[in-house]
Amino acid sequence: MSESLQLGLDALGVTAAAHGALIAQLVPVAQELARRQPAGVTIGDVRQEAVRRGLLPATTRGRALAFLGAVMRQAQLVATAEYRRSEIPASHGNLHRCWRLP
Repeated sequence: MSESLQLGLDALGVTAAAHGALIAQLVPVAQELARRQPAGVTIGDVRQEAVRRGLLPATTRGRALAFLGAVMRQAQLVATAEYRRSEIPASHGNLHRCWRLP
């Protein structure tokens, strides 16, 4: 494993620990969406549903939500080779990886 990859994984662990309670609330949301959409879900899909449920604020921008990537791993979803553009205006149409149930 490269040093940069290890640093990234360490940073993900620190971020996930700092947001552990919120991640724990978002894991069932990600799993529910993955069951409803077997073709795959993105973190954008989870974010939109979390905003709808009042778990995340609608106006959060930038790196404040960088920890959301940990949600998909915690939910034990599997990354696919597919990407979709985000429909969230603050995400500027960035590509998000699709995840699905194993």
